[in-house]
Amino acid sequence: MRVATKINAALFCAFACGTFATYAVLHSTIQPRFEEIERTDAQMNHKRVNEAVYASMEKLETATQDYAFWDSTFDAMHGTGVEDFITSNLTPGLKAVENLGINALVFQRADGGLMWGGAVDLETQEPIEGLVEEITQFVHNNRVIDRLSNVTHRGMIRTSKGLMLLAITPVLKSDRTGEPAGKVMAAKLFDPDTIKSVTGVDFKVEELPPDIVDAKAPSVVELTVFSDHISTVSVANSVIGEPLVYFKVSSSREVTRTGSNAIRSATIMMVIAALAAMGVLWAFLRLAVVARVSALKTHFATAGSSGRIQQTDAGMGDDEISDLARSFNMMADQVNHLRDALADSAYMSGLSEWAAGTLHNVRNGLVPVASTTWQVQQLFEGSWLKNVEVAAAEYADSATAPERRAKLNAFLVGSASRLAASANETLKLTGQINGASRSVIDMVSEFERYAHRKTELEALDLLPLVQSVAGTTIAPRAKDTEVIFPQGSVTVHGNGIILRQVLSNILINALESIEKQDRRGRIEISIAESSTRDGITTLSITDNGVGVPEHSLSAIFHRGVSTRSQRPGGLGLHWCANAVKVLGGTIRAESKGPGLGATILIDLPNYDMSKKEAA
Repeated sequence: MRVATKINAALFCAFACGTFATYAVLHSTIQPRFEEIERTDAQMNHKRVNEAVYASMEKLETATQDYAFWDSTFDAMHGTGVEDFITSNLTPGLKAVENLGINALVFQRADGGLMWGGAVDLETQEPIEGLVEEITQFVHNNRVIDRLSNVTHRGMIRTSKGLMLLAITPVLKSDRTGEPAGKVMAAKLFDPDTIKSVTGVDFKVEELPPDIVDAKAPSVVELTVFSDHISTVSVANSVIGEPLVYFKVSSSREVTRTGSNAIRSATIMMVIAALAAMGVLWAFLRLAVVARVSALKTHFATAGSSGRIQQTDAGMGDDEISDLARSFNMMADQVNHLRDALADSAYMSGLSEWAAGTLHNVRNGLVPVASTTWQVQQLFEGSWLKNVEVAAAEYADSATAPERRAKLNAFLVGSASRLAASANETLKLTGQINGASRSVIDMVSEFERYAHRKTELEALDLLPLVQSVAGTTIAPRAKDTEVIFPQGSVTVHGNGIILRQVLSNILINALESIEKQDRRGRIEISIAESSTRDGITTLSITDNGVGVPEHSLSAIFHRGVSTRSQRPGGLGLHWCANAVKVLGGTIRAESKGPGLGATILIDLPNYDMSKKEAA
């Protein structure tokens, strides 16, 4: 089977599985979400209807409270200024009712007598006969409402004119104190069309079954899902809290229909896109892959016939890739000829790297020399020596007064002590300079021998070597850095010159790391035989500097990688890794993270005296 056929078959299977999986996911996750949205929307529609009804009731309650909690109404209910109250606030005609936008307004005294009442049809402006008496009779017949209290009642009642919203508020003083002097009642015909226009929700009012009781009336909204709509039903109670009518809201299932159509459309589009993509990919494979592979096969076959490339055994199979591998076999012999050229190039590259490492270590070796030389210069700063010279010349002058000569003698005696101390310190410092210079000379000589592959390994006592390197590296640069040496030592098999430069590089890096931290420096050196590897000694150098991120621990030994932020580097630790490898050891780094210091661990082979004696 050809590669193009295999890829097309795989693509077809992938697109088919993807299309089926996508449809299954959409149908099992998105479709239920659409249905959940519809149920939530149906609940919200029903809630909007109830809230619109409650808002109408609150408006009625506000209308009654405007009159009920008023001293003038309270006095009129007790028979004081009744005619003035009616004339000033309720008449002429039924303007008070019309102005409130309601159908009936009734003022009933505490004894049940009617002080004033009016009912009007808001559309025709005609009085509604008998409605005031019907409302008054309803309140009188229901002792729950008729009993005088400070509680406002609101709800629905059934009248000969239809369902009405009713609010009943006891008459109190303006500060809402005193015994109720009667009731103010406001009523308005319940108009479902108005609720529909306000809420934009389709609903209707249905009568309760004749035998319904409180236990049968649903206390919450009941939701029923049909194929084309969702029906929600709740019971509206009367003003005395008894079930009166059903509110039934019908919500469309347009969301589900739209979602189902979207899923089907998406699936169809995916199928079409998959077919189109397969066609495009097939054409692309023919033009951009198969044809090019065939061309490469021809190219490699031509190159292979010249005998410049080695062979491979990967030419099994019957597709284009296998053909390419068989053609490649004819060119594979050329690798043998390229290997020598590559080896020469690698040799020259190694020499270049070793030269760069040598210069780097020479620079590190000269740093203590420069630092110690500066200290010698500071011992003989110019103004003091000039004063000694002038004093000596004046003392030697025979014309100098005796008193002056006595002072000059005291000064010169004191200066002689200082000169002696400076000379002793200079001898000490020049000893360090000589040691550092000798190290550089030995290092260059050793590097020269190494360049000719003449590096000699010997028995090395680690502790004296570490103390010597620390003395020439750390002492001139960091007097505030505490260095802790181990108690014991181990003899290893290595080269003192190379190992000295390795330790010098690591200690200089430790000092530079410590200088970046605002605290006293600490370098701890330990020597211990490895507990996991026989014949290996681990030399560890730990500082309290800036530390190394965990992801950079192994990379710091690569060429060109440096933890320095201000200047380029990356040569020292890379050279150290190569040098330790020459000595038969390994080097690695550990750190708990930035700001927590770092540890360099060097594993070196122990010196085997038995092998030395056998040799």
